[in-house]
Amino acid sequence: MLDSAADNGVDESLDVLGYLCPMPVKFARSKLLEMESGKVLEIIADDPETKADIPKLVERLGCTLVKVFEKSGVFHFIIRNTTKIDSLTNISETEIPSDARLPTKFGQFRIRVFKEEGTGLEHAALTLGDMDGPDSVLVRVHSECLTGDAFGSMRCDCGPQLEQAMLTIQETGWGCIIYLRQEGRGIGLHEKIRAYHLQDKGMDTLDANLVLGHPGDARDYDIASQILSALGIREISLLTNNPDKVDQLRENGISVSEMVPLVAGVGKDNVGYLSTKINRMGHKIDAEYLDKN
Repeated sequence: MLDSAADNGVDESLDVLGYLCPMPVKFARSKLLEMESGKVLEIIADDPETKADIPKLVERLGCTLVKVFEKSGVFHFIIRNTTKIDSLTNISETEIPSDARLPTKFGQFRIRVFKEEGTGLEHAALTLGDMDGPDSVLVRVHSECLTGDAFGSMRCDCGPQLEQAMLTIQETGWGCIIYLRQEGRGIGLHEKIRAYHLQDKGMDTLDANLVLGHPGDARDYDIASQILSALGIREISLLTNNPDKVDQLRENGISVSEMVPLVAGVGKDNVGYLSTKINRMGHKIDAEYLDKN
């Protein structure tokens, strides 16, 4: 019988939820988000990768890692949910609101800023047109990519995807871009460039993250769900090739009526990167786009 949190100095009056891994980190995240503040989640895992993944998840959500111990090759993580989903501040509510028009080459957008209290990160929402229509809103949830979005890197498809999303929204007449400060699939710019260094030596994008001790994808779309809710957007058509993004938004109460493919910027410098997304990360991209390059 496996030891529980109560056997290791954690208050027995608190609820303890136990799992035996392998268990995707996203299930732990979902369980923490639905738990009341102060409750305890115990994760019992036999996968060594959880030693890196679970603490990063806890830090990301702003919860408290009470205790970690190992017994007979099994890892126990005792996590107290000390923060809840109301961790979002609309900076637009200040005396001089962070809310302004944003004319772009893709049309006249409105930009608003939201601050994530747990991390201090400031995320942006760009909207065009009316968000209250009868049809689902066309939405792109885009994670920051300095190299692709700002510098025009062709190692990835991020910059072209962002531009294509803005163009598509302009052509549709209404829609929303949620721009999340989750550089490098959530590992940060420094670690992302270290991963690039390993990729220059021959690793693919997934293995490079894993070798550095990170999850293949550390992004969390809970904050995107909060922003969409704050904007009054409940049903969306999501511009993405990533089914996990759809799943996470649905888990957090957003109705995703359809997954709209978004393929842009494919070239010889990122064919390998995109192949890894398809073959190892489950992204839905028609292989014919890669065959042309």
